Amino acid sequence: MDLVVLAEVRWGYFRTRKQFLLSRFPKHWRVFYAQPPAFGGDDPWTPRREGNVTYFTVPFLKPGTTSGAYNALAGTRAGRAAIEWTAERWLKARLRALSVDPRPVVLTSNIYCARMLSRLPRKLLLYDFNDHPFQFAGVPEWARNYWRATLDEVDALFVVSEFYRRALSAETDRPLMLLGNGVEAAHFETDAPVPDDLARLPRPRIGYVGLLSHFLDFDALEAVRRARRGGTLVLIGPGSPATDEKVRALAAREGVAVLGPRPYAQIPAYFKGLDVGLIPFRAQDPFVQGINPNKVYQYLAAGLPVVTTPLLDLEARPPDLWFAADAASMVRAVEGALDAPADVSARRAWARQHDWNALAARMVGEIEARAAAVS
Repeated sequence: MDLVVLAEVRWGYFRTRKQFLLSRFPKHWRVFYAQPPAFGGDDPWTPRREGNVTYFTVPFLKPGTTSGAYNALAGTRAGRAAIEWTAERWLKARLRALSVDPRPVVLTSNIYCARMLSRLPRKLLLYDFNDHPFQFAGVPEWARNYWRATLDEVDALFVVSEFYRRALSAETDRPLMLLGNGVEAAHFETDAPVPDDLARLPRPRIGYVGLLSHFLDFDALEAVRRARRGGTLVLIGPGSPATDEKVRALAAREGVAVLGPRPYAQIPAYFKGLDVGLIPFRAQDPFVQGINPNKVYQYLAAGLPVVTTPLLDLEARPPDLWFAADAASMVRAVEGALDAPADVSARRAWARQHDWNALAARMVGEIEARAAAVS
């Protein structure tokens, strides 16, 4: 089976749902991962291989880049048409050179490929709805036409949460297959020593590990900092232009440690040094309400209690999983998590139910069944 993935994120960027799922597809599958340009990053214009995944850059339309000239071109209808014309021919030439099946299964999550979808030969077109395409800063108004065009082309959608499944049911009559997020459970059940930069910080250590994005609730973070019981509020992860200034201001205050990004291989050791895993997102943001963050499952696999923004797909179940919708309730939840008896084994057993291996098998089964039905 040949699967062509039209992605909105680079294969090597962080560790995403796509990497966790696609890297677990059966060996007889060939996965061809077409990613947008990085504009200054390490772009694989020549295809590279990782397991059964071949990944390469295609000059897809991409709004909000670091290039002013490109953004000006993409801001015009004629400019977008020229970029899309180039990307379509580039992609088709690359697929021919790689001897991809003339009618592969296509999995997309990049709405800016919409115009070429109707001309891309395939046996099946699926959409993987993990992040809402409009949740990111700088999304242009013209993007809505691309989203509508994408929905008109796809045969079915994988959806990351029940919230989004309900929302999408009002936008499309295509089948919606709920496929949540998961965890490499064994990866987080580690005996590795706690890294020195974390081990020297006062306890309790209340930590958020992930992108320092515009979803973060800085009022809640400040409230947790003030109520930290002499311990440390720890932030680990890559920064974002949307929050850099607020992160710098928070880092300058007493009891805060901003450690920056860490490789995925090291994250379990950092989790081991925390006392609470925090997901302090803005609960009233409609895009936050739709997420199903894999951090929940990672924290629990590491044996940590979790304090998070309420999630429709999960139920709060102290002492392991606590919900908090504002700054005051987040402080109360953190205090409860610190004081509650720990049952590390129970947390890890719950996380194992959401292992990526099972989710990948479900995704593969759905694709194979639908592909067979149209062959």
